[in-house]
Amino acid sequence: TIGEGGKRFWLYPAAFHGAWLNRRRVVAYVLILIFFITPWTTVGGRQTILLDVAERKFAIFGLVFWPQDTLIFWAFLLGTVVTIFFITAQWGRLWCGWACPQTVFLEHVFRRIENWIEGDGPKRNRLDKGPWNTEKIGKKTLKYALFILVSSHFANTVLCYFAGTDHVLAMTFQDPRGNWSWFLFMGFFNLMFLADFAWFREQFCIIACPYGRFQSVLLDKHSTIVGYDTARGEPRGVKRKSEKNTGKGDCIDCNRCVAVCPTGIDIRMGLQMECINCTACMDACDEIMLKIDKPKKLIGYTSIADLEGIKRQFIRFRTMGYLAVIVLVWSFGGYMAVNKRDLKLQLLRPPGASFTLSEDQNKVTNLFQAKAVNPTNKERTIKVVAPAGYEL
Repeated sequence: TIGEGGKRFWLYPAAFHGAWLNRRRVVAYVLILIFFITPWTTVGGRQTILLDVAERKFAIFGLVFWPQDTLIFWAFLLGTVVTIFFITAQWGRLWCGWACPQTVFLEHVFRRIENWIEGDGPKRNRLDKGPWNTEKIGKKTLKYALFILVSSHFANTVLCYFAGTDHVLAMTFQDPRGNWSWFLFMGFFNLMFLADFAWFREQFCIIACPYGRFQSVLLDKHSTIVGYDTARGEPRGVKRKSEKNTGKGDCIDCNRCVAVCPTGIDIRMGLQMECINCTACMDACDEIMLKIDKPKKLIGYTSIADLEGIKRQFIRFRTMGYLAVIVLVWSFGGYMAVNKRDLKLQLLRPPGASFTLSEDQNKVTNLFQAKAVNPTNKERTIKVVAPAGYEL
């Protein structure tokens, strides 16, 4: 997407239909629904997910985590990272194509709004290159108005995860000057979300996201990828129905796979960092294959081993190692979370003299500082009782 001189040229992916697109849409809409509904649900009297940075406590599915629970946090974080390693090594960039918020919102929300208002890729291209007439101004105004509306809803939902839905509802009907910090927080996310999906788009996957770089070390010959069957498709070229045994492959070089790609690559060039495994080229190629009476899956889910004619191994030492670490770390984190003490007491001697004596030296006084933390949602009453012969 970078032309001569470093200037960016815009992509206008063509519209397409197919079985894989329908499956991805179902997954995307379920994930979007979960994202917007979760802040409005509660578990154990608390918001299901509340990342209360101001109070230094995270409430996640009924469990409350404080700064003292750092070990549990790192266990779950390490488990999540290794899980990503395992999924990538086994199923490739499944996350990027099916569940990444960048892909989900861009392809299934913003791109659909754009197609509905301005038309498919070629029509949008002509509209952008055309003069600023009444039609263009009207379509652009409506499109960006809807973009801002969606971005605002997203930003306020993100705010609910950090400030709490009750607090957000209360602030909605207040003067923003009374909640400057939260208002700026929401405004920042609104601006970033709008800039990303209205302008930055595929550049995030190609330039900003580190996950694309990770795949070079996480993938191996047996990992699942979206690949082009070179042995079957080459040499490519247009064939007439009257032609028989021309020696050409099944690929007719229609470039349909390139036209629908959201990152602008040619999947026929092999595995590339820019490929997000979105399956768009698979649907587009299957559609062409049906039209020319050829088998589908010229482009499909495969592996480098399959393409090279090597027997694919689903069970490997590498993936089993990842799986063992995942089970170990998540089990440890789960055990620590379930067996957390529901009351934490800390007794410390403050800096200074260890003890003091009364004037008649008949009384020894020790100074201690007691600190109590209640990580539950229930009120607790603490009684401190001194043993006989001691004064508290």
